[in-house]
Amino acid sequence: MKNTFARLAAVTALSLVALSSQAAVDTYKAHGSVVAVNAASQTVTVRQDAVSELGWPARTITYKADGSNILKGVTAGQTVDVQFTSTNAFNADAHFVTPVSQ
Repeated sequence: MKNTFARLAAVTALSLVALSSQAAVDTYKAHGSVVAVNAASQTVTVRQDAVSELGWPARTITYKADGSNILKGVTAGQTVDVQFTSTNAFNADAHFVTPVSQ
């Protein structure tokens, strides 16, 4: 019984540590037009509207695609919605780039 309690306490402690170490990741959305797609470097450059949640003005930014399928079917000149995460005002990872009709 004592051994079982010790194991249960250890599992509980490790679970709490694992949960507390997982940082919440905020995702944001932007709308704009594709300026360029670079399949080799897995990037897409978008002239986008302001992202008020981050205090970003309307601007042109290059996103790093978070996966090889993100840029499939995306071409320069398309109007798109981008779902992304960002650690600072200069780096952002695109998780979805979705063409939209104008």
